[in-house]
Amino acid sequence: MKAFDINVDGKILDYRKSEVLNINDIKKNFEKKYKVKKIWQGGRHVLGALQKDNTNVFLKLSTTQGVGAVTQIDYNWNRQFNDIVSRNTDFWVPQNIEKGLYKNKLFYMIIEYFNGKLYAKRPKKGKVERILKQDLGKIIEFSEVIQNLNIDPLSVKDKQNYQEYFLEKTKSWFNAVPKKIIKEYKVNQVFELAEKGYKKLERKTRHGDFTPWHIIKLPNGKVGLIDGEHAMRNGVEYYDIGYLIQRIYSVLENPQFAKELFELLIKRNYDLEKLKVILASRAIGGFCDESLISKNPNFPRANKFGQWVLGL
Repeated sequence: MKAFDINVDGKILDYRKSEVLNINDIKKNFEKKYKVKKIWQGGRHVLGALQKDNTNVFLKLSTTQGVGAVTQIDYNWNRQFNDIVSRNTDFWVPQNIEKGLYKNKLFYMIIEYFNGKLYAKRPKKGKVERILKQDLGKIIEFSEVIQNLNIDPLSVKDKQNYQEYFLEKTKSWFNAVPKKIIKEYKVNQVFELAEKGYKKLERKTRHGDFTPWHIIKLPNGKVGLIDGEHAMRNGVEYYDIGYLIQRIYSVLENPQFAKELFELLIKRNYDLEKLKVILASRAIGGFCDESLISKNPNFPRANKFGQWVLGL
């Protein structure tokens, strides 16, 4: 699916395509340098809890070269963020320990282990944790810190015009939605909102997957953020916070809290029209997400969010 293609040295790869790897072979490989406490197949990656010199670290091993391409973005994002943002601030991303190629093919990285509490335990329907409500202001501030980072390009995506990339990506999600769903739920109306307003948006850095299940309350009071595979220099303003709103509304299925977050942004003088453009794009992304579910996709859930955006 074009929505999930990534260009690496002229080769088009699918960053969602995964494979099952031999866990025992991987364990033997990393036991040469680390104590392997636990290792498991985690979808697109093999993940591992490792230890060296009594320090816990975390393994993230790509299962295909397509997955590896975005995992390298994650590694480079960690490096640049930590080069710019002091550990004296409230906002942390993992420090890199090591990178390499498993069997000279599959990219892996070993990073600092964040031992804390996720603001949402997993990406599915569930109650909003109290800590998410308590720290909401700090989480908004984290997204603002990211927006203002002056980083170097992270991938070939950063060579494109930021506005055109935003629209192109939104179109790819739209084109992935079955035509009968587009017609039934009038998805084109949501797309038109994004298409008409995308040139209002300014270039800003983004994390790209700013969700409660990637944000961690650390024991020292800091806020940790993981999984920067979709980070970009040439992102658009408000993208991360708009992504967070859509994920809370549709994935955690808590429209009321998502609306509270939206109203808080308006009180902080966020531009309503620009926010609507981001949220419209994310509504299209929500329809695309449901289209990928082979069994019982919940298009009414995606439509509920889209209709709310249209009514703002």
